[in-house]
Amino acid sequence: MALNAKPKLPDWVENAMALPEPPLREDETPGYVVLWDEAFYNVQPNGRIQRTVRYAIRILDLKERWRAKAIASYYESSDTRPKMKAWTIHADGEIYKYKRHEEELITQSDYLTLETESRTIRIDGWNHTRRGDVFAFEYEYMESSVFTQYYWRFQSNVPVAYSSLHIATPPGWTIRETFKFGQPECSRSGTSYRWTETNVESKDYERQSPTSVSKFQHMYATVLPPQDASTRFTNLRFDTWRDLADFEVEVCDPKAVPSPEIVAKARALTEGLQTDWERIKAIGRYAQGVNYEHVALELGNGGGYTPRSAQEVFRSGYGDCKDKSTLLRSLLQAVGIESYVVSLNATDNDMVDVDLPSPHYFNHCIAAVEVDESVDVPAVGEYDGLGRILFIDPTWIHSPIGEIPFEGQGGLVVVGKRGVDPLVRLPLSSPEQNRLTRKLTAELLPNGILMGRVETVAYGQSAVEERRLVGFRDRKEYLSELSDRYAASGNPSPVLKIVHEEDRKDEDRSYRFDVDFAFKNYARRMQDVLMIFKPAILGRMMENPFPDEKRLRSIRLRAEMLEETATIYLPVELALEEYEKEIRIETDFGSYLATIEEGEDVIKYTRTFRLEDLVLPVERYDELRDFYMRVVEAEQTPVVLSR
Repeated sequence: MALNAKPKLPDWVENAMALPEPPLREDETPGYVVLWDEAFYNVQPNGRIQRTVRYAIRILDLKERWRAKAIASYYESSDTRPKMKAWTIHADGEIYKYKRHEEELITQSDYLTLETESRTIRIDGWNHTRRGDVFAFEYEYMESSVFTQYYWRFQSNVPVAYSSLHIATPPGWTIRETFKFGQPECSRSGTSYRWTETNVESKDYERQSPTSVSKFQHMYATVLPPQDASTRFTNLRFDTWRDLADFEVEVCDPKAVPSPEIVAKARALTEGLQTDWERIKAIGRYAQGVNYEHVALELGNGGGYTPRSAQEVFRSGYGDCKDKSTLLRSLLQAVGIESYVVSLNATDNDMVDVDLPSPHYFNHCIAAVEVDESVDVPAVGEYDGLGRILFIDPTWIHSPIGEIPFEGQGGLVVVGKRGVDPLVRLPLSSPEQNRLTRKLTAELLPNGILMGRVETVAYGQSAVEERRLVGFRDRKEYLSELSDRYAASGNPSPVLKIVHEEDRKDEDRSYRFDVDFAFKNYARRMQDVLMIFKPAILGRMMENPFPDEKRLRSIRLRAEMLEETATIYLPVELALEEYEKEIRIETDFGSYLATIEEGEDVIKYTRTFRLEDLVLPVERYDELRDFYMRVVEAEQTPVVLSR
């Protein structure tokens, strides 16, 4: 062979480069396009699967060359290490084939992982790929899993020229297909199936769309062995949601049996407490305080659902979501309070398809506790067969016991209790439960400076957001963020000082902070005769969050509420000349009310904004856009003073 001979490309890469560019939507300028996206699943008689993946993209914008990465993840205890190849084909036809030493083995995620069998092979093409180049890779490995369902996405956020899924099974096996947002072309030869889409347009993102209407075209393929098949792997099938709930009970409940140590700890935590609600809160707070560390073992055998024992979690002092939930349930059981394991999606509350039972929707584990009527908090719901249920997330430390984060609210979850319909929706919080209240006392000086104090009390998700900011930032960063927040309302040169902070998470679940403020040049003087200022001082809406004239998808609104009272003292030499006594905007999805009451050298300004938690059909987008336009206009309405 000649020295420095040009590397030979596989046929599929040559075919990918020969395809016409996929179609673009109007005014679309993607930074890259997908030329080839293909996977082969060859199912073995014992249930193991030989997986082959092929992928190629063309870089159109240099800023997107970071996407030139080959990535293959696997489980060390149940899969073989992937064999990977990758190439960069330059625009001038030159080919760079990546060497074995350029492979990187990753054993930890971005957060600390104490125990994991998850591994990732990666080849980074950043240094060899430029605009106009094609980056392609393929890998092959043998995998094992007790689950039988496979997800394939045909569409992306950029155009796709060719996307295909192939599955081959032994004789007698069956495949159930479920398609979403489109029907791919399907061909079959014996027990081999192929689903293909070509020239797939991208799907664009629209602000605050529910994910149920924003998902890409995809399919689920459920591979099922014959009833009498002797398979070591691929042996779990979920025909109903009860099947999945029964599986959760089987793998989780034995791990929650309390040990003598846990019984002693539970009694110590609840000593002197009179009610179950007090005991639940005390135990819940303790479980939230256990260190979170990701634990991923026996993943090929359903380990993503199987926790460590409560005793092991208690003794080690750390665990992931399923571990912490198991410890919580064990402590509750030790004081006679019944609870159940719950699977949910913590990042996408529209993920679950009610007609397709599957464990693959879920990425988080919490607990459900039976409570009586005396427990009246946002995280309680009532369900047929289950009764009155309180949901507790022992992982999310910024949400007090009695609340669940926005990301999960309203989502479908599976409760691990036998004999009932286990698929239920998490409760939604109301605007009042997420309200932000402000009491401002301020003085407007003759030189236009506004100074005063604002007392803020946040409830529900408003309080969670404030705790998150305080917890994830150092003091200097938090003060800077607070200053940016006040300046975003159009306030010039904010000067702030926090004078009081109080987290009442364990009492009424609120967070309070009082701030002294001063804004230079807040009011405008005109010819030393008039002074103009805006009475909506903080959190003033400066622009419409829905500026687009057209909309394609429905809109997900979240429950929120602002109640504000501002007492503003005016310069004694100036009198009220012009102001709006009342501005009222009413719809069935939101409302706004602003009023001004006049006193001697003072005005009292009140403002209330309320938004319901619902999905608004796209046909009503113009109403929503008009509502916000009117609110923005109301927020800018000035008060005019004259000498």
